[in-house]
Amino acid sequence: MTDAPSFAMQFTDLSAGLAFLRETLGFTLVEERLVEDLAYVRDIDGDLLLLAGPTVNDLPSYLSSPKFVCHPGESIAFGVPELEDWQSRLNSKGIADLQVTQNRLGDRVLHVKGPDDYTFNFIQHARPSFEDLLSMYARSLDELDEALAGLSEDEMGLTSYEGGWSIRQIVHHLADADILFGEHMKVALSAPGTNMGIHVPVGNEHIAAQPEYRDRPVASSVALFRAFHQHILDIVKYIPDAGERYVEGSSGRKYTFNQLVHLIVGHTGEHLDEIWEIRRKHGK
Repeated sequence: MTDAPSFAMQFTDLSAGLAFLRETLGFTLVEERLVEDLAYVRDIDGDLLLLAGPTVNDLPSYLSSPKFVCHPGESIAFGVPELEDWQSRLNSKGIADLQVTQNRLGDRVLHVKGPDDYTFNFIQHARPSFEDLLSMYARSLDELDEALAGLSEDEMGLTSYEGGWSIRQIVHHLADADILFGEHMKVALSAPGTNMGIHVPVGNEHIAAQPEYRDRPVASSVALFRAFHQHILDIVKYIPDAGERYVEGSSGRKYTFNQLVHLIVGHTGEHLDEIWEIRRKHGK
């Protein structure tokens, strides 16, 4: 391949996974390497994905940064303009057990089960107002406290499946997201129009595997999450056009403060739901 993808999915049976993605979801095969137990496909957004069978080790070495590896039992999401069109398409393919939910951002989500218990989420995005986004951004402080309430330090190490992220790792990841994207939020507010690269230098899995993520108590990360959110909310009170202020990425694409808040609210919500799912699984 001339261009390496940044996202990979591993299957216990590559042929079954590839067939589902092509025949049911309409992904396009780019290249299949049977000897290496690998295949490359393009998803409905045109992004390149690497599919791997069970014999492939060290999947991150095949990827470009930022590197994301999805394992059996996990979820992958795609944006779609009209959810009903996708529901009809999947019904025509014989997929009848479809569930539609609505998340905290107001997005409608069509959940499709695939091989290896993967869940494919097709999302019709809502467009909440800037004021509503700020309210959700503020409310996430209490939501994080509620999600962690009553958990012992040992219980912070619970996961939803073997090898999955623990509650502790999720909390550290949420704090890191504020650090990574917080710089851009701050610059957008204080020096709108600034050109700055938007990237993640290393993959999440690499960082989360380190002892400072795996073993460190969550108190400082919770404090950072709370302090940064409150800091941003205080600043916004003094900037009437805060939502429209922006920074530019290295490609020249504009990222408004409104979009950055939307990203953080959605990202935080997904991981809070993940914490609650872990707690339900373990009866906590």
